[in-house]
Amino acid sequence: MAAIAAGIGFYFYAPKPVDKAANENMSLFLQNKISDVDLKLKNGDSDTDLATRLSWHKSNTALYNEAKSNSDKQVAEQREVLRKKMVQVQERDFPELRTEYVESKKEALNEQHVVIGLAGSHQEVLTFEGTMFKPKQVQEDFMKNIYGIVNDLRFKKVVYKWSEAPDGVHNYEIRSKADGEI
Repeated sequence: MAAIAAGIGFYFYAPKPVDKAANENMSLFLQNKISDVDLKLKNGDSDTDLATRLSWHKSNTALYNEAKSNSDKQVAEQREVLRKKMVQVQERDFPELRTEYVESKKEALNEQHVVIGLAGSHQEVLTFEGTMFKPKQVQEDFMKNIYGIVNDLRFKKVVYKWSEAPDGVHNYEIRSKADGEI
C-alpha cells in the first residue's frame, strides 16, 4: 500500500519533462494570434456580426489563458506581447460591440413599447425604459434572459425605468470584466 501511495505521489509531484514540440506549437499559435490581432487593430472588422466578433475575443482569451500555464521563455514573451495587443483591441472593440448590440435590439423592443439605450463614457450602462418594467418580477425575468450577453459584452449596469417618479427606476450592477481585462 505504501508503494502505491509513493508511486502516486511521485507521478503527481515529480517534475514533468519539457515537451519541446508542445512549446513550439504554442509559440506558433501565439504568433499567429498576434498577427491576427495586429490585422484587426489596423483594419477593424465592422463588417463582421456581433456574435462572430464576441467569439473572436473569447477564443483569444482561451489561448492566452492556456499559454499562461506554459513556463517556456519564448512562449512567455509572446504571451506578454499578445496580452498588450488584446487589451488594445478589447478597449476599442467592447464599446463598439455594446453599441452594436443596442442598435440590433431597438426595432424589436420598440414594438414592445420599450426604449433601449446606452450611457456611460464607454457605453457600459444599458438602459431600458417602458411601463412593462414596473413589476420587479418583470425586471428579474428580463435580467435572467439577457444576463449572459450583458456579461459577455462587459456592461457594468442595467437600468430599468418605468416612470419619471424617483422610485420609477431600478439599477442592476453587473460584475463583468473591465474592457481591458483578459
